[in-house]
Amino acid sequence: MSTANVSPAGSSADWRVMSVADVHAVSVRALGLDPEALDLESPEALAALVRRAASFASPCSPQALRGNVLRALSQLTDSGANAREELRTSIDETVEALTSYGDLLELPADDPNESALARVLYLAPPTYVCVDDVLFLLGGLQDGGDAVPSDLRAVVEYRSHTRRVRPNDMADASKRLRAIGWVELRRDLWLPAPIQGEPKQLIERANSALAAKPTAGEVPGLSVLDPQAPTTYYRGRWKEPTRKSGRFVARREQRYGADLWSYVELANGAVTHLTDLPLSGQTGVRPCDAAWHLQMAIDAQAGRPQFYRRRSAPLMGAVLVDFFSPVPLWARRRWDVLGEEITPSKSLFAYRFPTDVFGDVECTFTKQLWLAEIGGR
Repeated sequence: MSTANVSPAGSSADWRVMSVADVHAVSVRALGLDPEALDLESPEALAALVRRAASFASPCSPQALRGNVLRALSQLTDSGANAREELRTSIDETVEALTSYGDLLELPADDPNESALARVLYLAPPTYVCVDDVLFLLGGLQDGGDAVPSDLRAVVEYRSHTRRVRPNDMADASKRLRAIGWVELRRDLWLPAPIQGEPKQLIERANSALAAKPTAGEVPGLSVLDPQAPTTYYRGRWKEPTRKSGRFVARREQRYGADLWSYVELANGAVTHLTDLPLSGQTGVRPCDAAWHLQMAIDAQAGRPQFYRRRSAPLMGAVLVDFFSPVPLWARRRWDVLGEEITPSKSLFAYRFPTDVFGDVECTFTKQLWLAEIGGR
């Protein structure tokens, strides 16, 4: 669309007709990003949009947050069915990344009418974490306010869903942020330790908890992770419980709030036992993280582990890694510090890591997440 000036009858004001590209550029600039380098559907812009939407809508469910972002982009993106579905998926993945990173907090719903297990998303208050010589920025202000001091905005590095600053004087930058109301989060609290143990131990503990929770009756909205389905296509692993028997990681959708995660036993599609996740004693663990880690253990124990794939990096000194299934919060946060998320290649998500840290990172894949490498370098 070309740009033109028009003068309405009876008015001396000029109206500028803007192209979609112009609106994209204005919108990206309004989010504090560089329109010369990014468009409105880039990971950095989507992350900024989700944070901004959360500043107005939270507390809210992930579905409500996604709906708000979709509406904001409704006239600015391809309206085709396939493109729309891809955008929905990208927003969902951005919400999950921001929740893992700490911009969004998944907490119990403060509503007496909701289930005791219902969880909703809140925008974290302005928070920073000092890791070596880098300040990682989390959260934000309500109603779309920009909490970053004006003199720091120009040096904020936006990498996918993360924001970071490398100040010349860490102590001074930290002091200034605290003075204007930012909260300092200790590194050891932001980077929680991984859950230790072997797959067999985790499965035995889950089976014991499940045996103590017999149940009967229909569980509406239930879907299960099929352990027989290929581990390289996460979304395709979710199945209806019809005629299935055995023990499964499961989730049940809610109209409001995040999905409820469970471990269930089925007999010909009927639920006979159900225990909610996380298991007793897994303090501070998100339900989805407990479910994903348990499924990793089930897959590894069955000899069908989940995979990661290394691929060639265009530049020396880096390793690109694709992942096909979600991983717990503690892993994503560590990878956000040691590397950065990049565009996936026929996978669920991907990271770039410097070669000098990849040896330690790869130990996490194999020793704590029980992943196996698949070919494709």
